[in-house]
Amino acid sequence: MRYIFISLSLIILFSISCDTTSSEELNKIEITDILDLIQISFNMNDIDGIMQSYHQYFFHNGDDFDFERTRWEIRLNDNDDLLFEDIEITLNGNFATASFIMRLDETSTDEPSDENGDISYFYHDFESWKICGKDFVTEP
Repeated sequence: MRYIFISLSLIILFSISCDTTSSEELNKIEITDILDLIQISFNMNDIDGIMQSYHQYFFHNGDDFDFERTRWEIRLNDNDDLLFEDIEITLNGNFATASFIMRLDETSTDEPSDENGDISYFYHDFESWKICGKDFVTEP
């Protein structure tokens, strides 16, 4: 009886200590990490750090990867600080949409918005998530 009690105790202890993070939660964490990286890169004036989170075939409202780089250069030129708040992520297979408040200096917008929204759409390509834009297609 004593061995059964010890065995059950060990099994319970083991199952409590196991990581129970789901695949969905891990995907949401990875996307949140991308937004954190963009925020840090922006605040360090690192355009290459921002653009490494983008899919090479990014396409949003008729704008491609090169135009998006220019958009970030303008944002960096016109603003000192970027902050993302209240991030919520919706997963749909290999695609995801992030909703959040984006603060550029004193201006804030709820994303995705008609004006921006360019950093709200993600695609899981092979082993990682990338920003893809609202009009992204998996094959160019």
